[in-house]
Amino acid sequence: MSDIAVVDDNPGARHFVGAALEKSGHSVRELEPTCLFAVLGALHEHTPELLVSDLVMPTCPGQTLIRACREDPHLRNLRILLLTAHGDTQLAQFIQGMGNVHYLAKPVSPQELVACVASLLDKEVETDPGWALACSGVVAIVDDSQLSRAFHAACLRKDGYRPVQITPTDLLETVVAIEAAEPALLMVDYLMPRFHGDALIRAIRARESLREVPILLITAHRSEDLRPMLDPLGGVEILYKPITPADLMAKVHEVLP
Repeated sequence: MSDIAVVDDNPGARHFVGAALEKSGHSVRELEPTCLFAVLGALHEHTPELLVSDLVMPTCPGQTLIRACREDPHLRNLRILLLTAHGDTQLAQFIQGMGNVHYLAKPVSPQELVACVASLLDKEVETDPGWALACSGVVAIVDDSQLSRAFHAACLRKDGYRPVQITPTDLLETVVAIEAAEPALLMVDYLMPRFHGDALIRAIRARESLREVPILLITAHRSEDLRPMLDPLGGVEILYKPITPADLMAKVHEVLP
């Protein structure tokens, strides 16, 4: 059980967050943002393990609160989860500069909130939300190599895309994970132990929700049969390894103008 403070000028929103987190076993204190100094005083009096804050609050703006925490030696390392329906590149850059701040876009489900809080408390997520606020699109990455997934994800994130890394396990489970990500683009390795990329692409094209998603097949397998095999599936581009970050992003921009 963790101690969590919730700051929001909307009582209903505070109750929603508090109820979801209390149900999962956390101790929650709801703080009404009457003014910045009142909130800071409450955080000083009993410093929580995590602060969940709204962004747009008339008497205590979220950006001002975050900056004040980072300038305060007692609250400098406080983990913060920002919940808001407002986001742009400027806000993304601000949050990246504050450190130890994560972001969830409203509306957020209780399950998504609880899962994110658990990851933050366990320090299992990178608190770098810039792509979420200025996102150029979601790209799902399916590759059995963790290093390849991490390389592709780093290139995409740096260019403003939101990478979703998917480990290829069972074919159906992988398709379901891709569908849940709702990607604007799918990047797929070809030679994977449990199934090859073409089998995954055929399974994807059988799904109505994924039928039109463009696919980038990344492979070192140079076979004359590969292109004729993929053409009937539609919307599949091939990028041959080895590739540089510039190669990768040039192809992504070609597929997602």
